[in-house]
Amino acid sequence: MLYFLLRVLLTAASRIYFRRIAVQNKQLLPDKGPVIVVSNHPNTFMDPVITASLMKQNIYFLAKSSFFKPGWQAWLFHRLFMIPVYRREDVGGNVKAQNDATFAKCYEFLSGGGTLMVFPEGNSFMQRRLRPIKTGTARIGLGAEAQHGFNLGVRIVPVGINYEEGSRFRSEVFVKVGEPIVLKSFQEAYEQDAFKAAQTLTDLLKERMEELVIHTETDEEDALAAQVEAVYQKTLVDELDLAPTEPEEKFLVTKGIVQSIQYFEARQPERVHQLRTELNDYLQHLKSIGLQPEALKATPKTSRVAWGTVQTLVYLVLGLPVYLFGLVHNYLPYILPAKIARALTKDIEFHAPMMMSIGIFTFPLFYALVGWGGHHWWGLSGWELVAYLVALPLTGFFVLHYWHRIQVARRHWIFFTLFYKRSVVLQHLLAQRQKLMADLEGARGEFMASFSENGPKIGPV
Repeated sequence: MLYFLLRVLLTAASRIYFRRIAVQNKQLLPDKGPVIVVSNHPNTFMDPVITASLMKQNIYFLAKSSFFKPGWQAWLFHRLFMIPVYRREDVGGNVKAQNDATFAKCYEFLSGGGTLMVFPEGNSFMQRRLRPIKTGTARIGLGAEAQHGFNLGVRIVPVGINYEEGSRFRSEVFVKVGEPIVLKSFQEAYEQDAFKAAQTLTDLLKERMEELVIHTETDEEDALAAQVEAVYQKTLVDELDLAPTEPEEKFLVTKGIVQSIQYFEARQPERVHQLRTELNDYLQHLKSIGLQPEALKATPKTSRVAWGTVQTLVYLVLGLPVYLFGLVHNYLPYILPAKIARALTKDIEFHAPMMMSIGIFTFPLFYALVGWGGHHWWGLSGWELVAYLVALPLTGFFVLHYWHRIQVARRHWIFFTLFYKRSVVLQHLLAQRQKLMADLEGARGEFMASFSENGPKIGPV
């Protein structure tokens, strides 16, 4: 019962916290076991919440034993269908005996047709890469099959979770589900050499999972990919006739960017170094005057800017009372989770799940208190009170939209101030951008030409 209630609550909270959770190949997630779902692990507790919300059945999770502290915490995690995994760095010696019991419980669970979720990287870091994965998943799946003569029907389903910006409220998530791996096909290999079969399965799992996530080799490579995305992604989307708002197609573009960076790093590292330097200079220049890269992608017509300015001013003036109402009633429950999360830990991987979990309590409690105050002090009751309470979350979302329009208007003002008063600065920025775009286009042409027709179709850098 506790699992069901928390699942419903956290699923609803995740749909509020993230603006969109897009899923590709959701039909590959089976609604019954025996199944082992494996996923990358960039965002701690948020990862199992997102994945579990996509599946109908109850799921057991493997979690590190350090979470199962004596007392209420161990009691809670056991009732949330979590199974402890013992790591030497957490518990010291006698790890094998403890994990033998864990494996036995997993075998029993899979034998009963259960669904198990494993994060084979073993730890969580907010990085766009798949870290080395452990053989535990393969050993559990193959061990369960071996107990039943490889007639149990265990499948391993790889899942890739890709966050636009995992710790930011109202960002996007793209989940890509891979083809299931049927463990029956490993019977002969397992019977010949169980250790080697587990390693072969682990290598296959790593290969499948890397296809489902943005996989950069280093932080420097990831930073460069993000810079190229900021400057060049819109051009690629337009040229390839992709939908600019679809996470699946953004994922495809970013995959191509990373592939091309890795291609040139291996062959022309000095060219990549030069590009990194030019991008840093250009983006720092933009940041110093308060502009985003998209501000220089196209110079709009004066008539369009004038009409857009009038529309924005009307929107900001008419929407100001609603904005102020929403700000007053939502600022405290909105800002408290972020403040508390940052005070409790500096690890960014924990910020999003903490903010979401704390927000589950701060918003209802604050709304209840405000509703009580409206009834007690202002005499609101009946439908008036209901309308007042409904307006609280609605105006909260309006505040986010209104603030976004303010930021857009501010960037437009900066751009046109440059256009009319500081043309030298603007011309320098445009020249920087023009050179960058020429370099990126040239690199893309070389990258595309280096592959056959069956090779990658997107190679932007």
